[in-house]
Amino acid sequence: GTSVAHTAQVILTCRSPASVVNLVQYDDPLPIVAVALRANNLPYTVPSGAAVNVRMKKPDGTYVYNPALGVSENAQTAYIAVTLQMAAVNGKASPIIEIVVDGNVAATGTFTVIIDENPVPESAIESTDEFLTIQQLAAQVQAAAKIVSDNEAAIQAVADNVDAIQQAPTAAANAAASATLAESWAVGGTGTREGENTNNAQYWCNQAQTIAQGAVGWYQNAEELRRAHPTGENGQWAIVGNTDTVWTWDSDTGAWINTATRIDLSNYYTKAQTDAQIKTAMSNTGTLVYGSSVTTGTVNNGGVGTIGTLKIPSAGVWMVAASGWKPDAIGKGIVSIDNVGGCSLSEYQFCLAGVIQCSGATTMNLNVTNWSGNTVNGQQSAGLIFRAVKISG
Repeated sequence: GTSVAHTAQVILTCRSPASVVNLVQYDDPLPIVAVALRANNLPYTVPSGAAVNVRMKKPDGTYVYNPALGVSENAQTAYIAVTLQMAAVNGKASPIIEIVVDGNVAATGTFTVIIDENPVPESAIESTDEFLTIQQLAAQVQAAAKIVSDNEAAIQAVADNVDAIQQAPTAAANAAASATLAESWAVGGTGTREGENTNNAQYWCNQAQTIAQGAVGWYQNAEELRRAHPTGENGQWAIVGNTDTVWTWDSDTGAWINTATRIDLSNYYTKAQTDAQIKTAMSNTGTLVYGSSVTTGTVNNGGVGTIGTLKIPSAGVWMVAASGWKPDAIGKGIVSIDNVGGCSLSEYQFCLAGVIQCSGATTMNLNVTNWSGNTVNGQQSAGLIFRAVKISG
């Protein structure tokens, strides 16, 4: 259908963080909110014959009290139509779902509706309490909805005999008017009420049926979904709680799939492969090569320039790093190695310059930038040692 479906979740037994539904001022009546019902960490099933309503205080203080369009096939999701009055005022509202069984009432926690301001105001639309009108007609609408779903032929019979009813004695005139109003709310087409062809029980029944046929419910995890629905059809969908995403039935693979974006990791190392690479790099089987040691006599405070060379004896992949030395000496600065990279070294730290692929024996320059330090126990700053470890090749 053309309806815009939103999803939310409410809980009867506790008050967890509220689901959020985003609308725009004057939305009517395309948005429909599918509200999953929960109690005691499990899906809640609406008892047979129970009435399901939505109660909402609008941002301007007026109220809405409307019946739900209906519930899903498993009676665990309520479908709420967003009426013009529900979206008449921009701002934030916190509706609840009300379940009425034989006059007894249970209310859920709230979900959040955020209504963005429409940039073009509708001066003709006045925000009013909607529950008064709905309360007066709720019985007629619900009865008409049952007639639509259970006995379409009977409704058609009323429509076919409208002329005869209107020609009846004056005593029957009021009954004819009531039948016309009931027909208008049930199926529309009477020309007696503005918007009756898109604001009647049959219309909303059709919309709810379209959504219900596709929605199979809310499940804590994918395993619960698969147990409840081992097979499905194209167009069916479910909400899975632990992923907070919509899952759909995929006939190509014969499985339920998560519609959230999936990243192709085929070109990346797995954790096991990465662990193996690190283990190889850190093992004692690599070839350890020491570069030129830089003493305090060579690297003074503010030392800059090339201070030595690092000779790599053979081809392969080499990991190159630098570290400070001399106990009690404190130094810091930037060190770098030609063709590999640089890093900041402070006090006794170890720093990794990078990894280089060598095609054969290689000699690289060792550089120091802005090296500084303090004289401790008669020794000027910290010295440097450059190292290279062969990790493959």
